[in-house]
Amino acid sequence: MSWIAVGVGAVTALGSNIATNKQSNAAKSAANAALQAGETQAEFGREAWALLDPFQEIGQQGLDQAGFLTDPTAQFDFLQNNPLFQLSLDNANTQTNKFAASRGRLSAGDTLQQLSNNVLLSAAPLIQGQKQSIGDLLNFGQNTAANQGSLLTGQGAALAGGIVGSANALTAGADVGAQNINNLAGIISGALANQG
Repeated sequence: MSWIAVGVGAVTALGSNIATNKQSNAAKSAANAALQAGETQAEFGREAWALLDPFQEIGQQGLDQAGFLTDPTAQFDFLQNNPLFQLSLDNANTQTNKFAASRGRLSAGDTLQQLSNNVLLSAAPLIQGQKQSIGDLLNFGQNTAANQGSLLTGQGAALAGGIVGSANALTAGADVGAQNINNLAGIISGALANQG
């Protein structure tokens, strides 16, 4: 009767070991699927990165021109080489001179003051517009960099999750298999002790 118990125990342990192997294989398959999903996500991330890459140049243009935002010399040089500024200033000065001439005040102090003000009035909108354009380039570049950073973070998380899942499945399978072998050894040992 004890050999029957040993046989039943052995069959039970063998069945448990087979179930454990199936469970371990299923866990490994799930981990491999997670790893594959991570690699697929990484591939899509690389494709998205390639789409964003050309826009880095726009942000770089903003960085290259950022000094203009606070440098009066750069702003002055911008105005000196800007035909729109010269056209605006010429138009304002023509209007001022015509108005002063009609009143007989061409060389008066208020006319000279108005001619000086024309420079500021013509320059301010152009400088502000250039500052806004540079700011837009910087914002665009910052958003592009943030999007690329998010893609990299997502790729890393997906790949790490797959690797960790695979390692956990292998560890769980090994632990359960070892436990089943110990159980089988215990059954055989108990059966032999009962025989003695």
